[in-house]
Amino acid sequence: MLSFLNGKSPFDEAEEKLEAGETVNGKPKMPTGPIMGWQDGVFLLVIVGLIVGGYQYYQHAKKDSAETFARCNALFEAAAEAPEKYLEAEACYDSTMDLSFTNDTMDVVREERLGKIEDMRIFQKDVLEDAKYALSLKDTAKAVEIVKGYAGPDLLQGYDKNEWDSIAKIEVAAAVDSSSTATQE
Repeated sequence: MLSFLNGKSPFDEAEEKLEAGETVNGKPKMPTGPIMGWQDGVFLLVIVGLIVGGYQYYQHAKKDSAETFARCNALFEAAAEAPEKYLEAEACYDSTMDLSFTNDTMDVVREERLGKIEDMRIFQKDVLEDAKYALSLKDTAKAVEIVKGYAGPDLLQGYDKNEWDSIAKIEVAAAVDSSSTATQE
């Protein structure tokens, strides 16, 4: 690791001086030249800089991950009151896949919560399928009851959400039909 500008080690110089008989107060004269060249100093500074920079990056990544997971946890907990926030929580937890630092606890929480959201989505799809099956049997009252019995399609997207909304419109029409038959009697 140590290099010397003159190509000799200070110990080699001391040995030569000892052989030549140079002494100070009866002891061999120690070398007076530099122990390390400027290149070695720069190399050591670069190594120290990499270590300090790596530590600072680790601390930053750790803090960033903690803040992101705290935001995701807050969204997930808020979704218990307002189910439409489950989509935001899901997107937040999906974004944590790209974080530089996650520990095992964070990974477990993320997978558990994404699993709960996916289970709720599957349940909503099952409710939609039950309502569609009731419609296929021409039992609009049952389809209306199924749709009314569940809070709404918070996690459904695209075509599934459109189908849910169309069944919800049938619900309004079914209520109008039942009121008109009641007035006719």
